[in-house]
Amino acid sequence: MSKVMKIVLIVLLVIVLAVVGLGVYVLANMRADAVETVEKPVDLSINTTEEPELETIETGDPTPTPTAMPIYQEEAKHESIVNILLIGTDSRSVAEVQDAQGRSDTMMLASINTEKGTITLVSFLRDSRVHRIGKSGRFTFYNRLNGAYSGGYGGGGPGELINTLNENFKLDIQEYISIGFDGFAALIDKIGGLDVDCDEAEINFINHRITAGFVNEPDIVLNAKTIKEDPGVLHLDGAQCLIYARNRHTGVDGGQGNDYDRVNRQQEIIQLIFNKVTKEMNEQSVLALISFATGYVSTNMSIDTMSELAKILLTKGMTFTKTSIPVPGTYHNYVDESGTETSLLEFDIDETAAELNQLIYGESFVPTPTPAQ
Repeated sequence: MSKVMKIVLIVLLVIVLAVVGLGVYVLANMRADAVETVEKPVDLSINTTEEPELETIETGDPTPTPTAMPIYQEEAKHESIVNILLIGTDSRSVAEVQDAQGRSDTMMLASINTEKGTITLVSFLRDSRVHRIGKSGRFTFYNRLNGAYSGGYGGGGPGELINTLNENFKLDIQEYISIGFDGFAALIDKIGGLDVDCDEAEINFINHRITAGFVNEPDIVLNAKTIKEDPGVLHLDGAQCLIYARNRHTGVDGGQGNDYDRVNRQQEIIQLIFNKVTKEMNEQSVLALISFATGYVSTNMSIDTMSELAKILLTKGMTFTKTSIPVPGTYHNYVDESGTETSLLEFDIDETAAELNQLIYGESFVPTPTPAQ
């Protein structure tokens, strides 16, 4: 394989994975800020006797840089399965992405089965109530999942988020790609935008975010073009795709939306990008992305992994399976000790882990009951 083709394959892979939490990059530059992987501590057992003091998540400006935590090594469960965590943050700049600033608005696992030619997308809802690592370095308390990244809960960036997902759901994630708002929109523009089927409510939502003057919106949204067309398949640019993928306010047929509608839109965008890259882009246009892409993402993926996955994605007809955690209808809002109903989504973590392992690895286990809280 020529040097040029190897570069093309590497870049194509990242474009395929590039949406709300992903992006194209020049590997040598982007690994400079990669989170290190270390041997997993012997004792991470859950101990619910201590509760650390937590700050409250504030709305508004992105939260301060978290104290970085390394990724704990996990033994791969299957040689043919590669799990990559896709992290979409509300960071407004490249520097904030590299420093793991902001909140992890999107946490999506792309599980690639290289033998079967499948990609399983698992979106983890940010308000999921899971075990978090406390100051003791053990899983000492329950709280919202996106706090593991940052969000005012002392999160440890990609490292703690990956460790939290692996510990709670018995996974073997070791690699991640993260991107912020500007990077996502710029990447979509560079590949020429996307054709997205939008209903009237979705169009109104996009236009409202652009024209209403929300102070917390990034400039790329505030300066975006409104949509003038009628509902149907519309060609959206990067900023419009960003708004579409963040929409949790409108649902099916224009009804009230929720986080499940948002993750469905994000997963839809991934498939649209995959189709566009594999069917429409040529070698010359892909090569043009290399110099443009530098600096938009943070990742710890190796060039070997990138190259091998790229070959497979380009030679196999990949099929998608999509789900979310928790699954709709399997959770309730957590009621705290004072009797107040919170926004945290409580569900059976062990049972969910067993079902998720069946979906990804083709095998399950008998869940160990979680201690009563």
